[in-house]
Amino acid sequence: MSERRSFSADEARNLLRRARTGTLGTLNADDGTPYASLVNLATDVRGCPVILVSTLAWHTRNLLADPRASVMVAEMPGEGDALTGSRVTVMGRFSRIEAGALARRYLARHPAAELYAGFGDFAFWRLEPERAHAVAGFGRIETIPANEMFPSADEMIALEEAAVDHMNTDHADAIQRYAEKLLGAAPGGWKFMAIDPDGADLRRGEEVLRLPFAEPVFSGAALRSLLAKLGKETNS
Repeated sequence: MSERRSFSADEARNLLRRARTGTLGTLNADDGTPYASLVNLATDVRGCPVILVSTLAWHTRNLLADPRASVMVAEMPGEGDALTGSRVTVMGRFSRIEAGALARRYLARHPAAELYAGFGDFAFWRLEPERAHAVAGFGRIETIPANEMFPSADEMIALEEAAVDHMNTDHADAIQRYAEKLLGAAPGGWKFMAIDPDGADLRRGEEVLRLPFAEPVFSGAALRSLLAKLGKETNS
């Protein structure tokens, strides 16, 4: 039996899921100097980081020259030493990808990006992770292999779009209850925009919420069971 991690792969992946911004580290195309920039962030169904960037940006020019990069996200404590907060850095290689379902997932997190997502000089890029380094305060430090932090989610990838449509069409009332009773939101108008093994992204206009699942789900049966359970819990 492997040793239990002080900061699990699931915890690190969910930290990435919750983040809406991150620090992108690339290598300058002219001299290889490390360059850090702020980017809006989303994840694909597996949990891999996704960004939407312009070809005019330094970091995009850097990725075109050398796709090696990292993304760091952090959650700062309300007070005290910032280094006691949780953070994770994912390292790997970026590649440009077609929008497709990833545009929906990205816009679920960043509605304002609808204004420029279709511009010709903007494109989606996804980081294919090679490893992650996670820190959850002093003494909780782990280097996590990519296949542990980003396990295969083929069934969830295949069913996600249909599941989102089904929930919005047939279970709109349940979605409102999730938002109101589980997430403390004002009722009315909420829709599912994305689903993955760790939770769902809800949106109402410019408002965005993340509904985390207590445990990851990797099959349609497990997802249906979980959503039905949440429906019963909130139907009272």
